Amino acid sequence: MTFASAGFLIASILIFGLVALPEFLPGAYPQLRHGTVGIRVVSTSGQLVVPYVSSMEVTVGSIQLHRVGVGEGAWITLLEEPVHLNPIQIGEQPMNLKEVKVQIGDYNLMKISLVDETATIRGLNVTLKGPNQDLKVPMALAVSEGKRGNLVIDLSFNEPAVAISQSFDPYITVTVEQPGHAPLSTIASLKPLASLGPETLGAGESRSLTFIVEPGAVVQNYLVHAEGGSGLENTFELEIAETGEFWYGLTGNLWFLGGNLTSGTYNMSARASPEATEDVKFAVNLYSVPRIAGDLPDAAFSGFVPAESSQSIQVNEFALYLDKPGMYDFYLGAKEGDYEFLVDNNPASVASGDQMVTLELQSGLHTFQIFTGFSGSDRDTSWSVGMVPVVESSRALSREATLATWLLAIAIIVFIVDVSLRFIRTRKLESLVNRTMSDRDTGLSQ
Repeated sequence: MTFASAGFLIASILIFGLVALPEFLPGAYPQLRHGTVGIRVVSTSGQLVVPYVSSMEVTVGSIQLHRVGVGEGAWITLLEEPVHLNPIQIGEQPMNLKEVKVQIGDYNLMKISLVDETATIRGLNVTLKGPNQDLKVPMALAVSEGKRGNLVIDLSFNEPAVAISQSFDPYITVTVEQPGHAPLSTIASLKPLASLGPETLGAGESRSLTFIVEPGAVVQNYLVHAEGGSGLENTFELEIAETGEFWYGLTGNLWFLGGNLTSGTYNMSARASPEATEDVKFAVNLYSVPRIAGDLPDAAFSGFVPAESSQSIQVNEFALYLDKPGMYDFYLGAKEGDYEFLVDNNPASVASGDQMVTLELQSGLHTFQIFTGFSGSDRDTSWSVGMVPVVESSRALSREATLATWLLAIAIIVFIVDVSLRFIRTRKLESLVNRTMSDRDTGLSQ
């Protein structure tokens, strides 16, 4: 019976190792579990190429992703056959390169091989000087079983260098794209510290509002949301006299970050531009910086910066307090134009559509900057940023893994019971033999 129970146990261990163990330790068996990765390539520089460069062609020789693992990890090949790209064309219309199944796990680098760069400059076909080694680009991609992730490669480069020095000098960014939007709580659910408007002002007219910060209270880094105006002429300006803060040339849907407000009385005034050619409509709200998750479970900000606006408003800024350190998903949207997204004044991504960036942040105050018109294309910019804490969720075992686990547990119990019964039988047999031998010896001695 012991051989049978031992065989049953060994078979159960093998079944458990193949079926259930990959679900308990997915990182140890990535070769058995896969997700899908789509690759899309765009070139924001392709929109800016000087007029006398009529065409370009760049050959992508290979693309590999580096999976984090034991030792130095492993490089996973995504693109094996060369693909020819025209940076000018993909500047206007992004190109889907490939969709491929890859092993689950965390990936932190992309390696791209570029070969055979050519261009037509002033009617002449020219071979460009390109990079002489593979380019490694940092990224953060987590591939889960059965899930899809999209990688957007921005093949940016030094545009003047193409025509002047006949060289292709690339600087590539890779972002994780998340189509659609997560359910987000809006900043509008917070109670404003002060509100001015909606109002309509003629040229040079002004409105003011007095608000109070209660004794003993301190407002740190308040938010300013200003909306209204039109074009370069029909703008308005905002001032808080007691703090000396002043914003001018306002038009669009804008966010700014103010300083601290101690207890006291403040006067906020708005004034239409004296050069306005029509009435200026506007509204202004001031907010305390919200906390995640003390005030909101998540947050969303959005804005609109017209192409015809002053340089002073092309940098929007907002802030959040984080109660807990951890990973946070940022959903970046760009319905029009493009922008650079910075966290604590450090570049995080360039957005020209819907995408997602996951960042690890410490608790405390964090500021977020939006630099509109990043590509210099002189377009209106309609942006949105949503922030959601990443919640680690446990994954239920599959039916097969559950059965394999129970099978192993039963096999272990059967084996232990069998060994125990065999041990008991052996001890009883030994006791019987000893007693029989003792009785025989006693009989012989008599």
